[in-house]
This record gives sequence, structure tokens and C-alpha cells, in this order.
Amino acid sequence: MIAVAHIIAKVMGVIQARVIGDYYGFGNENDAFVLAFEGLILTLYFIGEESIGPAFLPVFIAAKEKNSETEAWRFTSTLWNLHLSLLLVVTALLMLFPEQAVSYFTRFNKASAADQLERSKLAVHFLTMMAPSLIGLSLGSLTYVIMNGYKKFFWPAFADAALKCGLVAGVIIGLRMGLNENALVAGVLVAGFTKIAVHLTALGRKILLYRPVLNLNDPHFRKFLLLVAPLLLGIIFAKTRDYFNNFYIISSLEEGMLSVNSYGRKVYSTVGWLIPYPLSIAMFPFFCELVARDDNKALGDFLTRASRMLMLIFMPLTIVVVVLSVPLAQALFETGKVSSEDAALAGRVNAFYSAVIPFYALETIYMQAYFSTHRTVSVTIIGILFSTLSMVISYIGVIVYGLKGPDAVVLVALGFTTSRALKALALATILKWRGLPLLPLGSTIPYLVRLTILSVACGAAAYGTLQVVSKFQGAPAVAKAEPAVKAATKNEAAEPQKPKDPPPSRDKAPEPPSSMKEMGPAKPGDAPPAKPAGSGMKALLRAAPKLAVPGLVAGVVFLVLCKLLRLDEFDEIIRFTKEKLSRRGKKKAAAGA
Repeated sequence: MIAVAHIIAKVMGVIQARVIGDYYGFGNENDAFVLAFEGLILTLYFIGEESIGPAFLPVFIAAKEKNSETEAWRFTSTLWNLHLSLLLVVTALLMLFPEQAVSYFTRFNKASAADQLERSKLAVHFLTMMAPSLIGLSLGSLTYVIMNGYKKFFWPAFADAALKCGLVAGVIIGLRMGLNENALVAGVLVAGFTKIAVHLTALGRKILLYRPVLNLNDPHFRKFLLLVAPLLLGIIFAKTRDYFNNFYIISSLEEGMLSVNSYGRKVYSTVGWLIPYPLSIAMFPFFCELVARDDNKALGDFLTRASRMLMLIFMPLTIVVVVLSVPLAQALFETGKVSSEDAALAGRVNAFYSAVIPFYALETIYMQAYFSTHRTVSVTIIGILFSTLSMVISYIGVIVYGLKGPDAVVLVALGFTTSRALKALALATILKWRGLPLLPLGSTIPYLVRLTILSVACGAAAYGTLQVVSKFQGAPAVAKAEPAVKAATKNEAAEPQKPKDPPPSRDKAPEPPSSMKEMGPAKPGDAPPAKPAGSGMKALLRAAPKLAVPGLVAGVVFLVLCKLLRLDEFDEIIRFTKEKLSRRGKKKAAAGA
């Protein structure tokens, strides 16, 4: 049920990117939106989202089970009131000092003079107007885990889908009203308070247990502080890493690179979240119960089975996604002011990000194992070490060696993937070292060998089929990405130092992709930004065979080799799903009778 809600949320996230790209392309408006909302506001939101839940839920469940629901809500009320107070202060600071925030947390002053001023002004404007959305977004982090404490998962997760729907609706309505770039502001404000509204509605009469208290001496609150303190430190460091890599470093690059990186991360984050993240949410309360019963063997067996199943699904899938990254990005994002070349560039970046998917899937469930056993210090240290590695890679490549354009973005993606892969391996190693019977080597090594054969075969099948389909259509799959690289580095072509042997296409001034052109700031009352018509559907139809046929062939190879290599975990997944659906159907029939 959580997966269904998150599928809706992720699909709406892709639609959000498509709508914004349709009207604004990879220009200054989209860059400023990425920086202000996805960068500054969502970074602050995720600090609360990722720190509150793991520390709050064990305390809330223990207070509810061992004491009373009223006492659990007294502690919850204290946390809610303190959280709200902090959010009001942070929001006020963002609205009062947006210029300082943009100045301190970007490298726009290092960008080319032609586009830094417009992007900086737009980012300041967006941050000032969008800041109140942080209140609803972050309060929703607490209501999310409250409902998880009652083992209610669908509606909390569905609120994320409602949030995306609200953002898309706000942008479209704002454009129809002639708000131009302020349509992005309208979408964010609608989204900010949609999530908390869904949560409060789903809580129903439980919210009557809330009390206007602020008891900082509550023993449950003090226990929460002890758990959240080291966790908060690690998460702040992790979010600093994400912001440094995805926004601060890239803000000094050419126009459009912030957007390219943002769109390049959307496919991997969508695929990576669809199963592992909902699974980890559903596992967490049960992990807490296993730890409370001191059943270490059951926890280790549970994690081992889950790890093998996740690797079976996501290792082959990842290789196929990497192979199909360019046509996949073109199918999703090529529309309006996002040209085929722009989308292909985002697809290339996505290929490097997508390589992290299997490691991310394992990390999500291993983190819950640490949280359920209250080992937040270990998680913090591991997170800081590998976050530092990621930032060092980005710093050396972009600042020390001066990489520009797509090369710089690809390096950032590669550094992220490498550090997260090493982090997942470190988490598993330390869990085993602490005595958890996780992934015994005797059975795991042969399993990984067979799984590697399966994954390589699926990737080879997808690649070979893609080449055949591309040849049949008359253009190789990778050729479309070439103009995007040239367009993204057009500023370099304008520099006095010209290459000795310029490519033929540089002899005459080529028309840059539509999303890379100077759009200029829109004025109030202007008509919505103009966009080419009909390109989105044509792009989707053109890319569909490049996705469907290789994907189908890879799927057949996967099913055949699962049998030949005796990878029984897939049969176990199917059997469990059928049994679960059958039990659910019988319960509904009994309830109806």
C-alpha cells in the first residue's frame, strides 16, 4: 500500500518536472527554482524529515505500549510545539534575509557575468515567497511518523503524492492566471500545506489528544533528545553534502547545469524509492518489536532475506536503466522548451546516478536496523565519513581542476554513487561485526556470482536490442546527446581562446537548444511563457520502442535465468505476494458478508 502511494508521488514528481520544463526549459527560471526550493527549502525540510522519525517512533511506541496513549501524546505535543516554534523562526529568517542566504550558499558570484545577476535575483525572489511552505512541509514529517506509530502507512505516504499534485496544479493555474515565474511560487505554497492537511485529516479524532504544552523535562522528550542528537549531526552533514554537491558547486557552472543535474537525479530517485523506501517504512515498527523481544536471530534472518530479494530485483534493473538512460530521459522530459539534446544530457547524468540504486536499496533497510537498535552514533560516524568523501571528489574535480558543464555534473554524480556504495557496504560490515547474523558468507558469495551473471545478461540483452531498434529507426541512441554537450558549453566557445581545430558545426553559429536560450525575466501581467507545441508526445512516441522492446527482452532473459541459475528468491516474492493478496481478498469478502 505504501508502494502504491509512493508510485503516485513519484509519477507526479516526473509530471512536475515535465510541466516546469515545458514552460521554462533549462533556463534561469528553472535554475533559480531548483536552487531556492529543491536546494535551500527542501534541504531544511529533509533535515527534520530524516531525523525526527527514527528518533521519535521508538520512543512514541514505547510510551504508548508501556505507559499510555495519553502520555505518548503529551510527549508528542511538546515536540510538535517546539518544532513549530523553530520553523517559524527559520521561515522568518529566510524571508528577512534571502539575499544573504543566496549569497552565502551559492557560487553565483563565480558564474559568468552574463547570467549570474538574473539567476541570483530570481533565487532571492523565489526564496522570499516560497519560505512559508517549509512550515507545512516540515510539520508533516512529525504527523507522518505519528501515523506510522499506529501502523497506518497509506495515508501518510499518499500525502506525498498529494503534495506533488498540489505543486503541479498550482503551477498550471498560476500560468493560466498570467503569473509567469510566480506560478512556481504558487505551486510551492499550495504543496507546502497540502501534505499537513492530508495528515491531519487522516489522523481524525487522534488529534484531539494534542495538548498545548511545552514540557522539556518530560522523560520521553529527554530520551528523544538523546536519540536525535547524534542522528541530527549526521543528517545535517549528509544534507550539507547533498547541498554542496547538487547546488553550491553546480551554481558556478553554465546556465542550465542546475536543471540538468536536477532532472538527471529524478529517474534514479524515482526507481530507487518505489520499493526500498516504502519497504523500510513498513519494516521499522516490526524491527522495533524484534529488538524489544531481543530476537537477534530473527532480525538477522529478516534482513538477509530482504537483502537478497532487493539485490535480485535492483541489480539487473539498474543495469537496464543505465543502458536505457538517454531514451528514458527523452521520453520523460523532452517537451516544450526542453529539447531532445537537453533531455539526452539529463539522461547521461542519470546513468551515473542510477548506478547507486542497488546500494541505496540496501542502505534504506540497514539504516532502519541501526535505528531500531538505537545505534545512532555508528550511523552518524559512517555518514560523516562517506559524505566527506563525496564532497572531496566534487571539490577536487570542479574547483581544483576546473571541470565545466556536463563533465562537472557527471563527476558530481559519480562521486555521489561511489560514496553511497561504500557506505552501504560499511553499514552491512559493521552490523555483522556487532554480531547480527546478516548475509552469511558461505551462501552469499555463490549467490552474488549467480546474480552478477543474471545482471550482465539482462544489461547485454537490453543494450543489443537498443542498438537494433535505434538502427531500425535510423539514428543511434547515443548520437542525440552530442548537440547537448555543445550547447551546454556554448559559453566556452565564445571565449577568446579558440580550439585549433574546431568542429565543423562551430564554423557557423548554430541555433542553441530552446531551453538554453536567454529567456529573460517575465514581467507581471505578461502572457505565460511561450513554448513549442506538440513536441512532448512526438518525443514519447519516438522513445517508446527504445524502452519497450529492450525492456521486454531483458525481462524475458531475467525470468529464464532466474530459473536456470536457481535464484529462488523471485519465486518467493511471487508466492508471498499471491498469498498476501489472497488473504486480503478473503478478509474483504468476510467483512462484506
